[in-house]
Amino acid sequence: MDCAQFEELISDYLECGLARAERRGFAEHLLACRDCHALFNDVREMMAVCHVLKESQMREIAGFVEFKQRIIDATSAGEMLSCSTLDALISDYFDGLIDSSYEFLFSKHFAACASCRRLVEGVRESIEESETVEVPEELYYRIIAATSGARR
Repeated sequence: MDCAQFEELISDYLECGLARAERRGFAEHLLACRDCHALFNDVREMMAVCHVLKESQMREIAGFVEFKQRIIDATSAGEMLSCSTLDALISDYFDGLIDSSYEFLFSKHFAACASCRRLVEGVRESIEESETVEVPEELYYRIIAATSGARR
């Protein structure tokens, strides 16, 4: 193997990508040629540095992604929709008049805020209750009398 072939195969050798015969020829040249041996050591060191930098960058990217998700979580749902905003919009929510983006924020806020969840459950229960009130019979007569002028 000559020096030019050796240089072409350094990275393949370091990444265990050579066939057995090529690996043997590479190792023989490595031991026989002082210049190629020095080049091999330099390339090996640089590859090690690159791997360390890559791992560092991957950790940094992972940290950034986690940080970004924490920002998104903190500025949406439970945080962005305050309890007072929820209270102001609750009747629209139950009437089905609320914007779909707020509906999502409502459900996220309910999951995070126990007091608002109790409020919404209470309103929902009061809406679902079908309470019948008996109207006194004399009330009908009083309404008719008041509206037809029969009382005069």
